[in-house]
Amino acid sequence: MVVEGDLFEEMIAGVKGELSDFFESKAASNPDESDPSAVLLTKVCQVIRDVGMRMEMSRRLDQGDFAVQLAPLCARAKTNPVQGAKAIAEALQASLASLSATEAATRLVKGVAAAGPYLNVSLNRPLVCKRVVEAVASRGAEYGVTDLWKGKRVIVEHTSSNPNAPLHIGNLRNVMIGAHAARLIQSVGAEVKQHFYVNDLGAQIGLTAFGYHRVYNKIKPTMKIDHWIGSMYAIMNTLVELQKVEVDIGKLEDACEAGDAEADAMRDALVSKAEGSSDKQKGITEYIGIYRELRDRDGYEVLFRTVVAEMRHEPDIKKGGALLNLAYERQEPDAIKIFRKMVIDCLSGVQETLDTYNVRHDAFDFESELGWEGSNDQFLDIMKSASYFVPQTQSNDKGVPEGAYLNMQQFLVDQKLPQGKKGYMKPYPNLYVLRPDGSTLYTFRDIVYSFKKAHQSDLALNVICSEQDLAQQKVALAMYMMNPEMAGRQYHLQYDLVKLKTGKMSGRRGRYLLADDLYAQLKDEITKKMKAKYEQRGDNVTQEFFEEVTHEISTAAMKYALLSCSCQTQISFDIAKITDFEDASAPFILYNSTRLSSVISKFDGLVETGMSTALPDIASVDWSLVDNQLEWEMLMEYVMKFPTLLKDAACPNGGALPKPPQNPEFGTHKVCDFLNLFTRKLSSYYGPKGVRILPHKTQTELTSEQQAALHARIHLCRAFRQVIDNGLDKLFIKPLRKM
Repeated sequence: MVVEGDLFEEMIAGVKGELSDFFESKAASNPDESDPSAVLLTKVCQVIRDVGMRMEMSRRLDQGDFAVQLAPLCARAKTNPVQGAKAIAEALQASLASLSATEAATRLVKGVAAAGPYLNVSLNRPLVCKRVVEAVASRGAEYGVTDLWKGKRVIVEHTSSNPNAPLHIGNLRNVMIGAHAARLIQSVGAEVKQHFYVNDLGAQIGLTAFGYHRVYNKIKPTMKIDHWIGSMYAIMNTLVELQKVEVDIGKLEDACEAGDAEADAMRDALVSKAEGSSDKQKGITEYIGIYRELRDRDGYEVLFRTVVAEMRHEPDIKKGGALLNLAYERQEPDAIKIFRKMVIDCLSGVQETLDTYNVRHDAFDFESELGWEGSNDQFLDIMKSASYFVPQTQSNDKGVPEGAYLNMQQFLVDQKLPQGKKGYMKPYPNLYVLRPDGSTLYTFRDIVYSFKKAHQSDLALNVICSEQDLAQQKVALAMYMMNPEMAGRQYHLQYDLVKLKTGKMSGRRGRYLLADDLYAQLKDEITKKMKAKYEQRGDNVTQEFFEEVTHEISTAAMKYALLSCSCQTQISFDIAKITDFEDASAPFILYNSTRLSSVISKFDGLVETGMSTALPDIASVDWSLVDNQLEWEMLMEYVMKFPTLLKDAACPNGGALPKPPQNPEFGTHKVCDFLNLFTRKLSSYYGPKGVRILPHKTQTELTSEQQAALHARIHLCRAFRQVIDNGLDKLFIKPLRKM
């Protein structure tokens, strides 16, 4: 089946269609038994007629454009593949030679040749050029879109960072993968919605809201609001940890105020007092150290001292946050006002970061609302009736309280689902859904939310780091347990975490590689390089233009860096490399894209001055003048195969999703690879050893052949640029016409 919109598949089908009459006629012939070559040809053609043939693009386009591996077909015909290829090639070539010039001009296949057990097919290059360029021009920004998943509704849930902290580099990889996957899946015809799951319940959020409420009206934020709230969480968590090891916050602050010697003395005294409890001693040392680090951190001064002043007399900070969280879960108006203000403030800061990268979600789904609308209660009643549900108890077989759970191992056994290699782990752990007191766990709410997404879609993809693979697998398995129709409706699009070269990221300690800070570093580096380029060229650009260009290059560099390797590959950041205009990077791609625009713009200038006539319709172009091998290779390998690339990246295995617990491996790095390789070839095309597209600056007029070749190549350059633009769009990168 040919997928509509896939030009490469359409071309393959067209070539096969032109050859089919030949194979059919030879298969139906009655060869002279005394002619071994004719008998062999008939046998092979009969097999091709009956089972078809697999045709692929040749690896060496200078030897042939498409190749057919005849060995398996000749094996069926019990003939020698080298002899079979030779017989077919000779007969086919004779058939093509018998066509009139008019007929030959309308046929895709120009010639065939045997190469060992392969049949190489050469195409009618002028006709193919015309068809490919016409296809790109007619579809424009839609070129590359196919209909493989037309009618399918897909939800891609991504970002979903906790609403009490800014986005860090790990979150940003999640954002890029999710937004890019959404665009890839749109390119195969699906209706895609991007969702952000707002985890606005839980101890972390309640604790942050508790501190936020106490200080918000006392001081003004001294930094971007999501950074400020993240700092609040780091401070509040440190105070809770200090109370756990019985450190008096007020006395600690007084000691720190008195100087390092007093603070050291207090720490040592507390450690000595805790002799016999190594965990407590470790906690005292660790969290007094963090307290002092946060206290002295730039930008934290006012916030830190205000929070400590509010909390130094609070006997149980953790309990205060928990009670506020409980009140919010119960829909108490005052708690809703406090929580929602903090959460929305934080999300507004996060959205500001997302806007930097041109990312927008279609829906923000709040975890709290699952309970408020009654979904949790309704689903819990259904879950309790399942035969695999084990209720919570205050005394299990070990005499200790245990929460309610789903017996996943028994379910796997009963359903005869695979366990072990490529299957579910064995034995499979229980899925806990309720605490011993009957309150719901986040895993339970994840299941409820997953059913809600399933109601709105045919497929849901959760972009979450690989460390959460088991948790995501449990949720999908629980969906299947509750409703067999849910099997294969939700998958985990997993990615590896971004590691720091030194230390670890920790929201609890306020240690991040912030997305905003990394953008600032990239922008600074790009600004330096662009200033040097403009000074070298003697260009005088406006500040507005300079800011726009450096911003777009900086965000593009970040997107490319986070998407240029497969999801499950760990990333190590190198600012110098990802901002290199000569290396595999977004700046390199954008620079070569603008060179194409420069060529097209200069042609327009030639038309304005009268040196060239206006660009004619594609149908009127003499495509035989596009005779450079590099042009042909770019047209075949990149322009024609662009829809196939998007389809393969968005729909691995032809769109057939794997059976759980296997996850589909989306090619979220493939567009980056494609654009890098394409622009590298393109840079050679109009380089010193490449093709002269425009006339030399000393030339004052064009011959008729030069004019015709110029028209053909400008149309070709427009097609090249459109494909690059469309590729950049899938990376949500804005193409630049000038740099």
